Amino acid sequence: MDAHFKIHPAIGVARVGDSEDYYLAPETPGGLPLLPDGRPFTPRDFRDAHHALRRQGARFTVFRYAGPDDPGTEVRPGQGGVARIEWQVHLANKKAIWYEFQVLLGEYGYAPDHPLRNAQVTDPAERRAMIIDPGPRRLTGPGQAVDFSRADNPDHYPMTFPPLDLEPWKIDTLGGLRTDALGRLVVLGGDGHSGSSIHPPQILEYANNPGWWDDTADGPVTAVVVFEDGRRQQVEVPAWVLVAPPRFAPQLLNIVTLHDTIFDAFVRNAGLRPDIFAGGLWQRDYVPNFAGEIAPILERVRNYHWVVAIPPHPHDLDLLKLGDPDPRYDGLRQFYLSVIRPPATPNQLLSDTTGLTLMPYLAGDNCLQPGSLTSQCLTVTNTQYFLLEQWALRKFSTGKAAALPPGEALDRASLENCVGGAFSPGIEMTWISRNLRIYSAPYRIKHKQNVTPPLSLGEDFAQGLEPGDVGKYMAQPWQADFNECSTQWVDDRVLWWWPVQRPLFVYIDQGGHLKQVTWVGTDADQSADDYVQFGSDIEMVSGWNKLGFVYNQGTEAEPRFVEVERTLPRPGKAGGGSQ
Repeated sequence: MDAHFKIHPAIGVARVGDSEDYYLAPETPGGLPLLPDGRPFTPRDFRDAHHALRRQGARFTVFRYAGPDDPGTEVRPGQGGVARIEWQVHLANKKAIWYEFQVLLGEYGYAPDHPLRNAQVTDPAERRAMIIDPGPRRLTGPGQAVDFSRADNPDHYPMTFPPLDLEPWKIDTLGGLRTDALGRLVVLGGDGHSGSSIHPPQILEYANNPGWWDDTADGPVTAVVVFEDGRRQQVEVPAWVLVAPPRFAPQLLNIVTLHDTIFDAFVRNAGLRPDIFAGGLWQRDYVPNFAGEIAPILERVRNYHWVVAIPPHPHDLDLLKLGDPDPRYDGLRQFYLSVIRPPATPNQLLSDTTGLTLMPYLAGDNCLQPGSLTSQCLTVTNTQYFLLEQWALRKFSTGKAAALPPGEALDRASLENCVGGAFSPGIEMTWISRNLRIYSAPYRIKHKQNVTPPLSLGEDFAQGLEPGDVGKYMAQPWQADFNECSTQWVDDRVLWWWPVQRPLFVYIDQGGHLKQVTWVGTDADQSADDYVQFGSDIEMVSGWNKLGFVYNQGTEAEPRFVEVERTLPRPGKAGGGSQ
């Protein structure tokens, strides 16, 4: 079999920042970002020397595979007959022309009467002009740079950018590309700018605001391997990049990650793992590995208390006992399963057997419509729940988890560091991630071929996705959803949204003593509209870059996750508790 090539990660995630400097996305689940020069990452590296927030770059690598059993080898210029790698990326933002976001609508298509954003603009040409589309950018070797800027148009592409008079920020770029000395690609996001053409700017709700643009984006990543003898080989398996908001607690993971959500969709609907699910049935003889498939879920649970105001000790799970197959601990495992909300009952708040509050204590896709039949509370995925059921029955193996091949490890890590729910609409990607029609293979976004300007106002999953087609479902601007989706009242209870991505309460270190304080807003409301410091969505548009990051100043065994590098003065009183 001839060698073939793939780009990893399959879906890379860049993040916005207002600094020209950048760090690289973590390449392990819950890992710290990486620095381009290889130095260890420290809390000071979240910001540059002028205290601006660094962007997160998504790094892509070409891997060579000699056959189906080959774990893959990174391709490097000057090695194996390779002269160079030529990269192309096309970023766009289609939020302004897409359908309004409404909960539970659009995952599998829209009704003919579903409202559009900016519906007052009816002329197709005028609507296409509302797409932020700088066109593709190319790099042809190591150590190069180019930007997706309205001031830089190397191929004379018919670019479209928003008006120049946006407030409070104009949008002149969607980011840029860099290549390092090893020929790897780094995709950088935009400045985190959002602006309105309506003066004075107003934000009316969390997801759909007319006259607004932001500089998040997404699009295809492709490459050509050029050999020293002049041959050129297109990389057969390309990738996709998402440009998302910052991740303010990079070492903590959501109980349901984006990898969990996509993995579950492929397991149940595409035969990805017939040893787990086949013929419409869960395979009850499957034995999950505790270290690789169970412990990560439990570890995520026990870290939530660092970013929400809950007592830490009930979440201090004893993984030694829970991972010990001794029958003495069967009751303990079964107890923990009993407080996990089954996916079939997303509105159930209390356990039928214990009367305790069910976990996860998080809002679901459709908690905004009281009385709805579905998705008011988040559940683990069906696959996660099956694995936990097997574990509770003492059907699990001990020992180390099998290592993934390096390219697949990058694929997984990129998605593990993203939100897998709730999708209302979310942080990096929404419920469209569960629709298998957008993929060409597991985790691989299906590219539309021969894309020519102007970009489409519609979509055809059979043809594949264009630049901007993943992110167009997200909130416009992103800061509105980010500010408002902190807590949510459901049946007289306050649930959380995404505290790992968007903290509610954090700890500060006061001379060795940890004190819990609000991250945004007040003790009573972490997104209060009348709160002078980031209470309103407009203030979040202007000040998101001043918020602090959550960083482990302790060890893996004895963590101390504290807020660092906050440049916003902290008003209000401390809350929650201390330890």
